[in-house]
Amino acid sequence: MFKIFFREKAFKTLKKIERGYQLRINVAIDDLKLGKFNLRDVEKIRGTEFGYRLRIGRWRILFSLFSREKRIEIVDLFLKKGKENYLKRRKLVK
Repeated sequence: MFKIFFREKAFKTLKKIERGYQLRINVAIDDLKLGKFNLRDVEKIRGTEFGYRLRIGRWRILFSLFSREKRIEIVDLFLKKGKENYLKRRKLVK
């Protein structure tokens, strides 16, 4: 089981998202916590050591996965608009 940590920006964004997507995102985060990684929706971010993204409809969860420490840090949540989203946020992930 992984421990989940939210960065402040990600937590604030989650509170602003419409309720339906909040529920879907919370279910996905619970699955991450249990180590259920749906390989179809999780993708490693190129140019990062620990960075991954999880796709929930048009929303993306950007997170860092630290396997040894059994820790996941939710870095950011955002709407997918194009590849530049990842390029701008790549430096947020360790």
